[in-house]
Amino acid sequence: MLIQKAYIRNVAPYLEGIGEGVELRMVAAVTDANRQKLPRIGFNDPPGNGDTILPLGVGAVSRFNAEGRWMAHRDEPKEERYIRTVRWRWTEWRGRDQEEMEDFKDIYRLCYPRSFIEPPAIELTYVETDAGAFVVGPVLLNQPDNREAIRHCTNLLLELFGECQFMRRDISPFENVKMRRVAWKMLPEGAHPWPRLERHLADVLRPYSDNTKAVIFDRQKTILSHHPEEFFVGTGGFSDYIAYVFPHHGLVILECIRWGNAIYAFGQNWEAFTKLTKAEVISAGVHEARIVHTEGWKERLARLLDNRNAKHQAAE
Repeated sequence: MLIQKAYIRNVAPYLEGIGEGVELRMVAAVTDANRQKLPRIGFNDPPGNGDTILPLGVGAVSRFNAEGRWMAHRDEPKEERYIRTVRWRWTEWRGRDQEEMEDFKDIYRLCYPRSFIEPPAIELTYVETDAGAFVVGPVLLNQPDNREAIRHCTNLLLELFGECQFMRRDISPFENVKMRRVAWKMLPEGAHPWPRLERHLADVLRPYSDNTKAVIFDRQKTILSHHPEEFFVGTGGFSDYIAYVFPHHGLVILECIRWGNAIYAFGQNWEAFTKLTKAEVISAGVHEARIVHTEGWKERLARLLDNRNAKHQAAE
């Protein structure tokens, strides 16, 4: 059945006639009319057969899918919470002279407690067959405890393409396509990485204030001062991350530039890291260390790298 709606609240009527326990997937046909939407949600232009992405957040459903959301508990007392870091500038007098000063300050406010709802992180795959081109979701089992996942995947494709349909796995030619994740793009090598990274950040952070940009730029310069051998910028739903690779430390440092205000350290090589989905990236059971961007974070990062380097060298 072809579904042509902006959003569905109840997926059950669309599953009538599909037996319980049957494997299914959501599919959106790629047409001349909607093909231009592919690069907007994170696919390469042109996409390759089997390219798999976490789609970029372009609406409420896809933003939740890529980033998750916070749920405030307004029935509980407010508590102090770190909000952001700002650049503070002032002028001091030195006798008859003036000196421009600058510092970074953490801002805290009283807020309702909140819980983070992790993103579903549904990935989509571009597939070409004799019948045409399609964007397909993951294979899901039609069973009661999967109804919400099926509904979310349906609404995700409806938001991105305006229509979609269920297809059965046993008659679908899509399942044998080998996936090739394209969530990361390596920036060119060179002795001066900051200008290239700055250009990328300027595009990603265009809606933000100059003060916010200054804080984020300072964080990236701090990490670069430790001389990572490679660094990658995320694409699609990973565009709020930058990955710094320290092979001699056995670490991948992941910097979140939009939300979360934290650095994540993964004790894996780059090849292993790129196989992680976003749901796995933000899972507490996967990363080795988490450093929140509050006062003293630069020192904590330096200690982490020093300790890891010593440990890695001792193991060699």
